[in-house]
Amino acid sequence: MRFLELLMVILLSFCRPKLICITLYRTAEGMHSMKLALVAVITVSVIAGMFLLNNQKDMQANAQGNVTMASQSGALIGYGGQIFGLADISTNDHWTKINIASDFIPPAGKVFEVWMVDGNYAASGYPLSLGQISPTGTLKFYENLVYAPTYTDLIVTLEPQNDKDPKPAWSQSVAGYWMTPPFGQ
Repeated sequence: MRFLELLMVILLSFCRPKLICITLYRTAEGMHSMKLALVAVITVSVIAGMFLLNNQKDMQANAQGNVTMASQSGALIGYGGQIFGLADISTNDHWTKINIASDFIPPAGKVFEVWMVDGNYAASGYPLSLGQISPTGTLKFYENLVYAPTYTDLIVTLEPQNDKDPKPAWSQSVAGYWMTPPFGQ
């Protein structure tokens, strides 16, 4: 408002007819309000754009015509029933979203790798690597699979850090999660 007050003082000192000064002041005040409105519109547009970009993958799934996502959550169970971490899984048979969280840290030179498997290779014939659990203890997987319900389990293995073998080290399995339907079909 200091700008408007300064403008009013300047206008009053140069303008004798009071009506002209008030009109100029109101015009300046209106222009200031329009600037604020423009800033507000730009801010809202930027926020809306960020929201749309963040939800682009969900919109792609909706465009497939499969809006309903089947979801499940549970514990990744290690040897002796120890909880290794948590898994959150959603799918519409194609778009599949899996989030893993764990507090465990692998030994030096090793990483935890997460796999989707189909219960002793009953359907696909191979395990699908979802990637390694990050140093912060999380894994986020979101992909468009041909038919995700083929898989039955999530398995976590302990792998060498720069492993060149694309297969899981089954003897180094540390945890598993048995997925419920629609998985296992």
